[in-house]
This record gives sequence, C-alpha cells and structure tokens, in this order.
Amino acid sequence: MKATAPGAAAWLRSLRPSSRPAALMMPSWYATPFAESLLFTASALEHLGMAFIAHKGTLLGALRLGGVLPWDDDADLFLVDAYAEDVSRLLGPLLQEHGFVLRFRSSGYYFSAYPRLAVPLHMGGLTEMGLMTRTGTDGDIHFDRHEPGRRLSEKELFPIRRIPFYGSHLPGPADSEAAVARMYGALAGPEVMGRFKAPALAAEAVAFWRTARPVDGPQDWEAISRRMRTRSRDPAFHLAQAACSAWYLANRSYWMAVDGLRRAAGGAR
Repeated sequence: MKATAPGAAAWLRSLRPSSRPAALMMPSWYATPFAESLLFTASALEHLGMAFIAHKGTLLGALRLGGVLPWDDDADLFLVDAYAEDVSRLLGPLLQEHGFVLRFRSSGYYFSAYPRLAVPLHMGGLTEMGLMTRTGTDGDIHFDRHEPGRRLSEKELFPIRRIPFYGSHLPGPADSEAAVARMYGALAGPEVMGRFKAPALAAEAVAFWRTARPVDGPQDWEAISRRMRTRSRDPAFHLAQAACSAWYLANRSYWMAVDGLRRAAGGAR
C-alpha cells in the first residue's frame, strides 16, 4: 500500500471535470434545452445592444468543440463595460417576458439567468453573466477581482469575433487562444480537447438556430422571441426538466466529490 500511495495521490491530483466515463458525459436531452437557453440569453443581449463574450468553459467548448463542454453544467457570458443597474433594468423584463428569471448575485457581482419553471427546482439552462469593467492603468479589463488570470487586455478582447456554436455562434475575444491558454494551460490545447466532442443537440434545434442566429448574418429576433415564448408555455417542456434537474444535481455532486479528493491529495485550488 505504501509503495502505491504516491502514484495514487498523483492520479488524484490530476483529476479534472472531464475525468469521467463517457456514460457520465452530458446527454443530448440535457444539452438541447441548455444550449437553447444560452443562445437565447445571448440573443437577448445582442437585441439590447449589450457587448459581451463567451468566457471560461463556454469559450473553451465553443472554440475547441463548436458546442458545449460535455462535462459542464452552466454557461458563462461576460458583459463588457456594463453596470448591474442597467442589466437589471433592461435585461430583466425582457427575460421575464420569455419565461426566464434574472437574479443578481451581489457577492460575486454577476447575474444568473435560467428558465422559470412551474416547479422552481431546476437549475439546468443556467447562464451566469459576469460584469467586465475597465480598471487599472494598464488597459486591462478586470472582470473578476478574485481570479486575475481571467483578465483580458484591450488587445486580447477587441475586436470581438464570432465563434461557431452548433450552427449558430457565440461572441468571443479577439485572441481567444491566449484567453483559454492562460485559464487552462495545456488542458485547453487541441491535442487534449481533441479527445472529446460536444454533446449532440436535437436536429430541429440546430436547424432553427442556424437560420435564426447564423454565424455570418443578423439574427432574427422575432423568430427567436416566438420560439422561447412558446417554449415557456409548453407543459411538455416543464415536465421534461425533471430529468434535467436530476442530471444537473448529479453532475455537480460528482465533480464536487472528485474535486474534494483532488484537493485532499494536494491538488491546486
């Protein structure tokens, strides 16, 4: 046992959210409403003229897989030069009209957006929106006081570009490669990420978003609005979220347990 302990500890320290069997990766029935909620939130921000980018795991998934990371359970968008009061005033009512909840988290200075369901237990479809503000004298965009490795300089951020995402797109920083390399190191490289693929979406959903929010053209806000209003009133959508809720909770519990083991073995926080 003593001889194998160092090897076991090293293995535990190497664990990541992607360290799981294929059977535990995100299923299509979860990925479809999750990606649609993300694309709708992005469309609403674009409709309001608010500049934003995909960041963190959402940026990594779009950049390397053209979709969602198969072990993720929330999405990350970051608004550029936005104030919390303006986001609440403009975005809040628009999301509410389409069956979404917008909640401000003052402790982390970010918003959460997610579908409002008949039984409010579900957190699938969760999109977190951080607020990127210009601070300092070096021209850096600081959006997270606690994680300076996720800052973006003017040169890295602008001009914001479109990154293909399930036939549609998400906006990303001009130098997305530098951003994901700084956040994830070698784990974000093509050779590692090439082992994975994004979970498939329902073909009908991909066809809709490819047309309504194309990579190389303007979005059709009226079509997007109708789709999400209809979805919010569909009893079948609400009923189907029970399984999504279970997957969300199981996935988060799995990673919290694995992360606890990794840290206990001396892994970095």
